[in-house]
Amino acid sequence: MATKLIKPRSRGKRNIIVIDYKKHLTTDTPNKQLSKSIHNESGRNNQGKITTRHRGGKNKRKYRNIDYKRNVFDIPAIVKTVEYDPNRTSFISLIVYANGAKSYIIAPKDIKVGETIINSNVADIKIGNCMRVGNIPEGIFVHNVELVPGQGGKLARSAGSSVQVLGKDETGKYTVLKLSSGETRKVPNDALATIGIVSNEDHNIINLGKAGKSRYLGIKPTVRGSAMNPCDHPHGGGEGRQGVGHDAPRTPWGKRHMGVKTRRPNKPSNNLIVKRRKGKHL
Repeated sequence: MATKLIKPRSRGKRNIIVIDYKKHLTTDTPNKQLSKSIHNESGRNNQGKITTRHRGGKNKRKYRNIDYKRNVFDIPAIVKTVEYDPNRTSFISLIVYANGAKSYIIAPKDIKVGETIINSNVADIKIGNCMRVGNIPEGIFVHNVELVPGQGGKLARSAGSSVQVLGKDETGKYTVLKLSSGETRKVPNDALATIGIVSNEDHNIINLGKAGKSRYLGIKPTVRGSAMNPCDHPHGGGEGRQGVGHDAPRTPWGKRHMGVKTRRPNKPSNNLIVKRRKGKHL
């Protein structure tokens, strides 16, 4: 995917890196039946209190209803569009089934308009086809993988992500997957997965170029704790630049911030994780 050249007419334009999406997208108008207006909550709860800091003021957008379940089985569908979605990093595609039903799916890499895809228990190993993960051969890369059959895809939904099928476990009831994070885990054989890698793999090379672009996305500025007073943050105070003054970095409320284990030790799915991801404290 080629980058788009921007003339450096200002400081904000000088370092900007954008992707030339016109070579990949086929339309800029979402389907009305599959999109709806959403309210900008700006990181606040139903009482108006801030629950997520540094959020608010983003551009208005419409939400596209994405079909993560892919539960229309054995009916072929034709890919009609490849579209931009402001609510996610990947592209989306509008598909129309032979019975007339329409839905949005996460667009796999290299999918083309006019191609025919299908959801089935057993299908051809073709980009865009959705099938039971237990019927997918070893070494194939998949995305939108279910953790629990029928609940919809949970794994590998962001731009450029994928999961590799390693094979069956010793019991034969589970399929072993290798995630892009390095984690190896098991999922039931009946869980659905879509063949291919998620589109827009070059999303990570985008450089916004200026702070205003972050504001368009709803990201507000973040002040360092070390630049505050001691009454405002545990890292604040001191003459000149100082260390955090604690055994570990702290949040504004005094809790440990980095290297804290957050996964419940008795979580039921712990026994499905074969190998933890590297370099992470879980």
